[in-house]
Amino acid sequence: MTIGEKIRYFRNLRGYTQAELGEKLNLQADRIRQYENDVRTPKTDLLQKIADALDVDVEALSDINIQNATDIMHVLFELEDQHTIDIERLDGKTAIVFDNEDFRNAIINTYLNYWYDKRQLFSLDRYSDNKDPRVIEYKSWRGRFTSNETEFEKGILQNIRDTYNSELAKHTKDKAKHCETVSDLIKLFRNLPQGLLLDVFEVNHGIYGFVFDADKLLDPAAISSDFAYLLYELDHFSKLGIYGFPEIKYTGASLKITFFTRMGGINIVCNMVNDWLNYTQKKATYSVLARKEFEKKFEEDLKFYNDATIKEMIKPYE
Repeated sequence: MTIGEKIRYFRNLRGYTQAELGEKLNLQADRIRQYENDVRTPKTDLLQKIADALDVDVEALSDINIQNATDIMHVLFELEDQHTIDIERLDGKTAIVFDNEDFRNAIINTYLNYWYDKRQLFSLDRYSDNKDPRVIEYKSWRGRFTSNETEFEKGILQNIRDTYNSELAKHTKDKAKHCETVSDLIKLFRNLPQGLLLDVFEVNHGIYGFVFDADKLLDPAAISSDFAYLLYELDHFSKLGIYGFPEIKYTGASLKITFFTRMGGINIVCNMVNDWLNYTQKKATYSVLARKEFEKKFEEDLKFYNDATIKEMIKPYE
């Protein structure tokens, strides 16, 4: 749809006449008619005001004008270049599948699962009556998808903060000592309860992501003082200007949260944390001798990095 067609679409969804929408914007009905017929195109600031009046995200009115099957194919070709996608035939239907293992797809997969849940919630099908309150509510949700998804993620992050607020406050009140060396930082991750940290991976250019099981983090019965200490450190890193950002991944069955960060030498931390993570996951299959050997070498490596300070790590990014 064109911008004008989208304005008409959401105006009708809200039940406004052109005159009523114009009144909200201090515009004549004729001006709204011109926009809807694509005779004129609203400027960026006015488009935002129209979106606000219609209670939708401005992205919902953006000019993404797919008109035919060829346009759809070229959109899919672009996705193929930018994301790892496959075409599969499932139960007689052709499906586009985004690879869950490709970190570039984390956000789009979260969006798709979020969308899937909403479709299931409203039990929609292609023949639904557009005047059905469920359809109106669903299409309103689509119009505010960006805002709704952002609120969804903020809610999870806030819930994690609220869950750990008491433990975090203890570290803050006691002015707990911050990590001073690379070894301290590695020990912080090593001390986390098994199963809380799921993965560590490099994004690019020294940016690493630490993936946690958000469902476990939100379980009041499984609160970890060590994770609260990690949050305490991440807040400290943020003040130093080197902490990145958190990202929520929703699979439909589970919630994961990734904390991204970048600093000099972080690869050392990540490599050792990954080694420890792999070890704890396979520990039951190791012999007693193999366990002792691994843990001995790990401790030796920790001592080696006792002289590498956090200040040195953050210097390149100050």
